[in-house]
Amino acid sequence: MKKTGKKLIQSLVIWVVTLAAGFLITYVSFNLFDNLTANQLKLLFAADIIMLSAIGAAAWFFSESKKAKKRKEAAFEKRHNERIVRQCKELGEINSIISRSNFAA
Repeated sequence: MKKTGKKLIQSLVIWVVTLAAGFLITYVSFNLFDNLTANQLKLLFAADIIMLSAIGAAAWFFSESKKAKKRKEAAFEKRHNERIVRQCKELGEINSIISRSNFAA
């Protein structure tokens, strides 16, 4: 339940920030439309695109790094469990040898 609520809140925050950023970009662009030349408007548009691309890339990188961390932890846990199983088998074999030698003696 906690993870679902956390994901919901995180999604809502991302949605609100994205909506606010889009509204702000549109508002600034239209307010500056009369005051800027064509080249300045093109530069503003390019800056907006670069900014949005950087934000998107950062969000993607954050998401991918979380996924990579989970994969790395899962691989470590798998190797750890394999070592434990191997050690248990070895100890079982040693115990059986000891019990046979005690029985034979």
